[in-house]
Amino acid sequence: MLTRRTSKLLQCASQNSFGFTLIELLVVIIITGVLAAIALPAFLSRVSSAKQAEAKTYIGTLNRAQQAYAIEHAQFANNPVTLGIDIRDSSNYKYEIKVGDSGKPYAIHYADSRTGKLRAYVGMTALIQSNGNPSMETVLCEAINPTGGRASDPIYSSSSVECSPGTQNLAKN
Repeated sequence: MLTRRTSKLLQCASQNSFGFTLIELLVVIIITGVLAAIALPAFLSRVSSAKQAEAKTYIGTLNRAQQAYAIEHAQFANNPVTLGIDIRDSSNYKYEIKVGDSGKPYAIHYADSRTGKLRAYVGMTALIQSNGNPSMETVLCEAINPTGGRASDPIYSSSSVECSPGTQNLAKN
């Protein structure tokens, strides 16, 4: 008798273990959907951050290169090639340099966003007078809102350089 019971239990167990039930599959699909709904926005945010890192890096590089170039040549360069930098426009950003006139010794570096999903960046390297001593100051500004186009020029005075309204200062040396 004991062997019959054991064989019946084994027979019942083997009949029920052929696969997953519909409920089990449905629970797995729902859990996967919830996790995807949570992870997708975070992933897309990281993609934009990675694209914006390109512009921040290039503008920072241009600021530092302009400092070295201005100290060595007593003027600012008006293109990246003169600075010895190979910066090319990308599908995300268009880069440009604008040099101030003789009364305004500065160079502005633009990273114009080509899409409304990315923030624009602008940097400035300027010669300023602080307490009668000349010094080189840089600023890296980020547009507060992601919009296509160009960020506002930084505000230059003979004693300081600041980000304009609508932008935030990311680095100031």
